[in-house]
Amino acid sequence: MQKTFLNFINEAQVGGGDQYNSSVKIIRFLEKKLGSSYLDFDGQDYTNNEGNFFGYLFVNKKDGSAIRINWDGKNFHSINFWQYWNYNKDPMREIKTKDLGPGDSQFTRLLPEIADIILNDNSFDKPEDDDDFEEEENNLTEAHKIEYNGEIYNGKQELARQMYNNDKTLEEIKRATGLSGSDIKVIIATHIKNLGGSVSEVAEALNVSNQEARELCGQFVDEESFEYNPAITISGGLKETVTPTKQLKSTQALLEDIKYADPDLVFDEISDFVTLTAKGLLPSLLITGQNGIGKVYNIDKVLDQFGKKQDTWTKITGKTTTESIYETLWKNNDKIVVFENCDNIFKDPDSIVLINKLFEDSESRDLSIGTQKDGFVYATDLDNNTDIEDRVNEWSAAHDKDGLPDHFLFEGQAIFITNMDKAELYKKDEELLNKCTSIDIVTSAQDEIKRMETILPNIKIYKALSNNGSSSKDITDESLKQEVFNFIKSDEFLKNPKVRGKSITVRTLNDVYKLKWIGFENWKDRAFASV
Repeated sequence: MQKTFLNFINEAQVGGGDQYNSSVKIIRFLEKKLGSSYLDFDGQDYTNNEGNFFGYLFVNKKDGSAIRINWDGKNFHSINFWQYWNYNKDPMREIKTKDLGPGDSQFTRLLPEIADIILNDNSFDKPEDDDDFEEEENNLTEAHKIEYNGEIYNGKQELARQMYNNDKTLEEIKRATGLSGSDIKVIIATHIKNLGGSVSEVAEALNVSNQEARELCGQFVDEESFEYNPAITISGGLKETVTPTKQLKSTQALLEDIKYADPDLVFDEISDFVTLTAKGLLPSLLITGQNGIGKVYNIDKVLDQFGKKQDTWTKITGKTTTESIYETLWKNNDKIVVFENCDNIFKDPDSIVLINKLFEDSESRDLSIGTQKDGFVYATDLDNNTDIEDRVNEWSAAHDKDGLPDHFLFEGQAIFITNMDKAELYKKDEELLNKCTSIDIVTSAQDEIKRMETILPNIKIYKALSNNGSSSKDITDESLKQEVFNFIKSDEFLKNPKVRGKSITVRTLNDVYKLKWIGFENWKDRAFASV
């Protein structure tokens, strides 16, 4: 028996297995109402101030708009709309169906109104008579011939339209025509509209809102004149962060396991300073710089030369607290302790005080922390770790839980690895950077491209079908992947001002590949938003 639309919604709610199919059904319904075609682009895990969600993104190749059907776990959550979608753009609109579950039959009755909301956002009204507005536009300037760069134009409006078609800026058009900025916007907006452009295309071209785009074309919308079912709530899209899937993370991890082909890169310097720290010639070391370039891999390799992990060195990773740092240092007080991406400690005053002590130039550093809770053992009268450890062990046995000394001598070394740059850290603690030995890693995009090329045959591109990529589809085409990679490593991409100073990672390749794969004619222009 053929499944109805409501069957799909119900199955998605109960089992989660048909969330994708339900999303496609919703899009296909909206397409008929909107008179537009939306292509299945990708699944996205994203976070905003309401929580973590997963959505299926569908894009319109013609006008660049996009619709995303969002799910909160197994339940339908909302619909997002972009007037002109691109990477790193937050949705323009969020539509929710309050008090109605996905399996409710009334939900399907709301879809025509949801389509109307999107349509009103992105299409111009078709007036019965445009003569009045055309006359108003014609009255903006005198209709006489004008010469520019050896060419003759039938008035300033024609020159403005031609310069816009030639990608000239608003300022350039103003200088050439002598028209005001507002008049030029009216001319360009009307020009785009007359060519069949949408509201979003006008808004994107002139960097204005949808409402302003309508007004530039002579259409003034009374927002209050639209009345929708009270079960529908409409709001502006929230600021969000799209997180990479597990497949993308694993590929990036593979990239970080690859050393650069160029032996003259800064990793030689890292190796030298880590060696000095491991030998006790430096009390501690701070390594800053961009992520995804293999800092951790290179450091671990050097430390392995001095003994096995846990025997001579140890590592803690990610968000931590001052007390956790203190406890780790105590339990490994004669080892090398590596703190990897524990960036939050540089924002905590107590942690910064503790870190500063680690960079003191002495064989042993007396460590303590200001805020000591229950479980800290008095040892202020003791001045060596053996006696301190004995007292802590006695206290722990008596209280049947592990204790910590209120102070101890740290005789090992510490290495801090952070993705923060020196400028960020300087704002947090000027004294720390003046005191410590630090290396700031800034590699060029060309260097990162070299390393990515070594694993290119192993890189797969997936379209996510469920949250975190737990279900996904391999969409890798080797020739297409090579074409996209060739573009990313070209001067056209790397020397573009929008790319300079930014990190090129596997995610860059993944994002640009999907733009080409879905069929965007302007995929190269859109690629610059992926970094």
